[in-house]
Amino acid sequence: MIEKSIAKVPSRIWASGRPARARQWDAEFNVAAWARLSGQAGTVQLVVRYLDARNDHVVLVDAAESRGDGSALLSGTVRLRFTDDVEQVQLCLRLSDPAMRYVVEELYMQRRGTALRPQDKLISNY
Repeated sequence: MIEKSIAKVPSRIWASGRPARARQWDAEFNVAAWARLSGQAGTVQLVVRYLDARNDHVVLVDAAESRGDGSALLSGTVRLRFTDDVEQVQLCLRLSDPAMRYVVEELYMQRRGTALRPQDKLISNY
């Protein structure tokens, strides 16, 4: 599968609930992407990729099959386990065929279980 980065997630979204002095902590997030697909048929996956003190991690959010032209809503809830300093969190699409084309029309990531202001969500319109 070919992986394409679609957005870096600002730290205000993933780091806001970190307990003080915690070396390891878990957080749950609602994640969604609305993608318009064209070209070759195949599988598309939405994943969260993050790099922390331990390793490079990849967590699958959702997957869909495309018949070529159409749209896919990829969404789900993920639990991320962070260790020490987190360098980067990003959202990526994985495509099963290099001839697949995509346009991400909307993108959303919000920490679950907290009342957040609109600026605390990653919302993008492409």
